[in-house]
Amino acid sequence: MKRKLKKHISRSVRYARYALLALMLAFPFACQAGWQLVWSDEFNQVDGSSPASTNWTYDVGNGNGGWGNNQLEYDTSRTNNARIQGGQLVIEARQENTNGFNYTSTRMKTQGKWSWTYGRIEASIKLPKGQGIWPAFWMLGANIDSVGWPNCGEIDIMENIGNAGDQGTDHGTIHGPQSGLPANCGGDYNCYSGVGGTYTMPGGARLSDGFHVFAIEWTTNQIKWYCDTNVVFTATPASLPSGGTWVFTAPQFLILNLAVGGNWPGNPDGTTVFPQQMLVDYVRVYSFVPAAPDAPTGLTASPGNAKVYLSWDVSNSDATGYIIKRAAVSGGSYITVGTTSTNNFTDSGVFNCSTYYYVVSATNSLGESMNSSEQTAALGEFALAVNSGGSAVGQFGADAYFTGGTQAGSTTAEIDTSGLVAPAPQAVYQTERFGNCTYTFTGLTSGLNYKVRLHFAEYYWTAVGQRRFNVSINGTQVLTNFDILAVTGAQYKATIQEFTATANNGQITVQYTTVTDNAKSGGIEILLARTATPTASNNGPIWTGMTLNLTASTVSGATYHWTGPDGFTSTKQNPSIVNASTKASGLYSVTAIIGTCASTPATTAVTVNPPARLTIQSLGQNLTIGWPAGVLQSATNVSGPWSNLSVVTPLNTNATATQQFYRLKLQ
Repeated sequence: MKRKLKKHISRSVRYARYALLALMLAFPFACQAGWQLVWSDEFNQVDGSSPASTNWTYDVGNGNGGWGNNQLEYDTSRTNNARIQGGQLVIEARQENTNGFNYTSTRMKTQGKWSWTYGRIEASIKLPKGQGIWPAFWMLGANIDSVGWPNCGEIDIMENIGNAGDQGTDHGTIHGPQSGLPANCGGDYNCYSGVGGTYTMPGGARLSDGFHVFAIEWTTNQIKWYCDTNVVFTATPASLPSGGTWVFTAPQFLILNLAVGGNWPGNPDGTTVFPQQMLVDYVRVYSFVPAAPDAPTGLTASPGNAKVYLSWDVSNSDATGYIIKRAAVSGGSYITVGTTSTNNFTDSGVFNCSTYYYVVSATNSLGESMNSSEQTAALGEFALAVNSGGSAVGQFGADAYFTGGTQAGSTTAEIDTSGLVAPAPQAVYQTERFGNCTYTFTGLTSGLNYKVRLHFAEYYWTAVGQRRFNVSINGTQVLTNFDILAVTGAQYKATIQEFTATANNGQITVQYTTVTDNAKSGGIEILLARTATPTASNNGPIWTGMTLNLTASTVSGATYHWTGPDGFTSTKQNPSIVNASTKASGLYSVTAIIGTCASTPATTAVTVNPPARLTIQSLGQNLTIGWPAGVLQSATNVSGPWSNLSVVTPLNTNATATQQFYRLKLQ
């Protein structure tokens, strides 16, 4: 609260020290990294009762000059003003005559019972509203009796003044000693204004519409305020005015109060309705317990030329190092391929035309995190990549192969690459070649289809429509009126546009043409992607003597290589084995090959059964003929002609004086 009680805290109860260990013994919780609960009041007592006396005491009266702020209420410890109702604390300001004052309310505190140095302190509160109504959730230094205010330090976790213009605004402030001020400033930061910030609810919402969590996270040399998950303000010693001293290194106790009137909010008027209620669902205090860091997030794996470039988000959980792990199959097992203290790594122990699977874990002195989510890097037959307007970085070479255009000045702003598959290094998006220009990439294999990846990020213009341009590949326009900001929705956000192009006479051209302002290129990759894996199948199961047909799905531009049992090999897409025997049974494998890059093998299992035979059973004149596969044929002469019988096994027939022959046609 603004210009709060200087020496008016009751001194009848002395501050008692409580070690953190004692708090944790009283509230045992599982130890894991992060904020761990060490104290709380959930206000679960019987309805109508007072708040727990083991946690709270009261400032009774009006202090010196309305607690130094000209507040109008007389604060009491009565259940009329502070009580438990429905699992919540109700602090009620009432319009009634008491001890010469026209209003009553409550000012409750943990002084002499509970105090803390550092931690996350939060409360879920539904605020009142109205002119002259001033709810607050705040802290004072436990040494106030010996050093006074503001030397003890004050942390206002939440304040709100209930007039119409402030009902959606949360105020967070610190007060402390500042030298060199006029005498009428009380020695407080910025002459009673303190150091702080605000958060205003969006869309005209009011803090009285529902419960909100008001919190601080107080660590060494930093206090950060929150309204729900929104950061209100962050204070450090650097935030203090000249002559200010950072005193937030010692225990502080909690205060909850609902003031009526005062210098800041002004007094109630005819629009103010009484009674007013401040509802508190809980108050909780957490201590940060260090442990092994959380698993890294945001892992990306970008394939290069016999290299994989990995990056991930910087850990926010006290990681001091990272372990990079790789597997040949999804899900592992993983082997460690490197360690680093930064959030990027280049794996040089890989081969083109191969697929790898990566995870990363974080470490510190207390242990290792779980693995990150897995990312895949499929290395094709790498051709080349250039950093337009920039120098070599990662798999991208320095700007080359171009005619026309101008190298632009670079930016140091971080580029958002979230959501992109295999993004380029930051430096690629932080440079550009602008204006009409053409890149002609040579030395490629004629007739092969390459993947062309165009990298962009807008760091100069700020609005849609300020830059538009066309892009053509090998003379075919692939981007028309392309507007980077229209695609990304934001400045400093990257996009990748991918196309397939055939190398004609061993080259691919990429042309940029201005429509509005200047065309631009951030970076270009020319890749022969990892050859797609075909689907393998066969016509089995078959019987000895039949033809085995092996089939591979079409991969455009590929040749094929089959291997199988009994030394079988073939370079046909769909090979056959005529008059197959049981030796042809087993697993067949096929790879598709483009250039020098083979796909992952596809397999198909073949079954060749022993020779098929007819079985004949007789019972008197009745005959039953069975067969395992194929088409049953009959003839009256062993030399034919033979006719197909449109029947399924078994065939029941009668023996006659006419001679009848039967055989199987397997294919």
